[in-house]
Amino acid sequence: MKQSTTRNRFRLNAATSHAVSAVLVFAVLTSLTLGALAPVIADTRSKTAKGLTQDQRIIHVLNRLGFGARPGDIERVKRMGLDKYIDQQLYPERINDSSVEARLANYPSLRMSLADVQEKYPAPQLLARELGLRQGKGKAGAASLPIVDNPEALDDNQRQQYRQQVTAYYREHDLRPPQMLLQELQSQKLIRAVYSERQLQEVMTDFWFNHFNVFWAKNLDRALTTNYEMDVIRPHTLGKFKDLLMATAKSPAMLVYLDNFQSMSPDAKLPTRRGLGQGQGQRGPFGGLRNQRLGGRINDPSYGRQQTQPDEMRYPDQQGGNQQRPQGLPGLQNRKPGINENYAREIMELHTLGVEGGYTQKDVQEVARCFTGWTLDRPRRGTAFAFRDFMHDNGEKTVLGQKIPAGGGIKDGERVIDILAHQPATAKFISTKLVRKFVGDTPPQSLVDRVASVYQKTDGDIREMMRTIVTSPEFYSVDAYRSKIKSPFELAASAIRALDGELTFPQQTTQFIAKMGQPLYLYQAPTGYPDRADQWVNTGALLERLNYGLALSTNKLRGARVDVKRVAAGTDTSDKQQVMERAIAALLNGEVSPQTRTVLDRQLTEGVAVKGELGDVPRIPSGTGDELMADNSMQVLPEGNAVGKAQKAGDTERIERRLGLPRGGGPQIAMSSEDLEIAKVFGLVLGSPEFQRR
Repeated sequence: MKQSTTRNRFRLNAATSHAVSAVLVFAVLTSLTLGALAPVIADTRSKTAKGLTQDQRIIHVLNRLGFGARPGDIERVKRMGLDKYIDQQLYPERINDSSVEARLANYPSLRMSLADVQEKYPAPQLLARELGLRQGKGKAGAASLPIVDNPEALDDNQRQQYRQQVTAYYREHDLRPPQMLLQELQSQKLIRAVYSERQLQEVMTDFWFNHFNVFWAKNLDRALTTNYEMDVIRPHTLGKFKDLLMATAKSPAMLVYLDNFQSMSPDAKLPTRRGLGQGQGQRGPFGGLRNQRLGGRINDPSYGRQQTQPDEMRYPDQQGGNQQRPQGLPGLQNRKPGINENYAREIMELHTLGVEGGYTQKDVQEVARCFTGWTLDRPRRGTAFAFRDFMHDNGEKTVLGQKIPAGGGIKDGERVIDILAHQPATAKFISTKLVRKFVGDTPPQSLVDRVASVYQKTDGDIREMMRTIVTSPEFYSVDAYRSKIKSPFELAASAIRALDGELTFPQQTTQFIAKMGQPLYLYQAPTGYPDRADQWVNTGALLERLNYGLALSTNKLRGARVDVKRVAAGTDTSDKQQVMERAIAALLNGEVSPQTRTVLDRQLTEGVAVKGELGDVPRIPSGTGDELMADNSMQVLPEGNAVGKAQKAGDTERIERRLGLPRGGGPQIAMSSEDLEIAKVFGLVLGSPEFQRR
């Protein structure tokens, strides 16, 4: 591999990359795909009927119900008792997690209402409208720019003008670009995984978000996804499945993602615009709220006409009030009434019944009719769920053989959710996914059947389903032990935990997670990331995993600090063989296959040199409207400072101060030659097949 001259990325150097790619990666691929760990497990297990030793059972629980063990966790669980630990994790609300909440205090968007998020983190194109930068009509003193709906169409001078004026506006009004929402959301996810005592809660939040996936970069979901995870997914992770299904169905993020907000009966009679009093046409880019932050700047007589742009939508208040023709998101005002089947199909195929759940295309059409009128209220000023009767198909429907009488209104959709939540196919589908997540890629049918039975007996109680899984013989079987491949997110979190690392500036690590193949909150398909080994096992991704392990252990990853010398305490660190033994004991509980050991010894003999660092920031996918705010040259932080140059220069401490983050990310840590050699050994073990499994 070559060291990039334009992007200072962390890489194995050229001399060692050949050996790693030819030997270590081959060993990892072989072990991950052919189950080469089985002999290790067989050699180290106890001869009792339970199969696994006490330590292995604890490690297994820590790996599956959480993100791996930290130093001292095995002993702590032993003292507590494994059954008590599991019961504690099943009731996360009983666990004091104030320490992780303190770490999240500097991420303000996590605690904001949707209205505040949309006010504080406006999209650049909305600010362009505020500045009058459309169709070459600039405001007094402002440079004229062409339409900016397609940033790629701008030439270099136009892009520079646009950046300068939008950046100035962000600074003046203490605003932040939507990219900051994504950074805070990604950062909190990693911080919780590393530090939360409610480990099962974090695993289940990740699982259910993936099950009910939304794509952060789609339209309004940039502003809605934080609320979706915090207020829709998190409160229901271990509750009743029907409640979770209902919450996601009414979530603005899901309504936007699968387009149900614009689904209406073909016979819908749209209300006409009326009752606009004086001044009501002067609505800003934040959904019609006459905002104090704008300081009365919306005084252009023509501005009221700009509210009909595609990113705006107005609906009548549920209490009556001013009736306005629905508009935009994208463009209801110009859209012929019609039914959108996206959500109807996915709620059956992906959320409940499964692809073999016994539904037909006719069922999809009938379910779509039931969900007409499930839409949004005030898309730019809080974005709440609303039911609009004038959009709804109030005729009789039949779903999975059950008749839904005419005239039901919102109850039609609620009835569909009740029907789907109580289908045996749903019990089987959800049980299969849970068993696959917590036991193995090929879920044991006997356990799936028992969990499905619990689903039906308890009305879809997720906690009781989980209790059945984690107390089952299948869960503690030798075949299940270290049989699941960690996702990049799980690998990153588990490595920091295993080395007792300090994570103060998570963004660099989340970028590396993306480089390993899992950009958080940016999976575009509604399926979510597949929970199987074949999603993660390929040569390119494994090379990045090896790079991550070495970057973390050698402190090349800004914002994440580890002290491998402390982990290696009590070892003669001048003896590389002793250091290797210590690393295997600390990170793998001493369980390593002969094949892996041979490769590690070879790398220990030949040496591994590391240089460089991760320095590039992945762009938001094209088409989101935020491309101009997402590149390295202009990242606007809370105080409105563009710090791209500072970041490229390595001034992370300056960035942390401006973000209000805890100090400690700091510049890259200088290591002595002795400490670096110790760190390389630990990094190689982090890249081993055994550590890639959970």
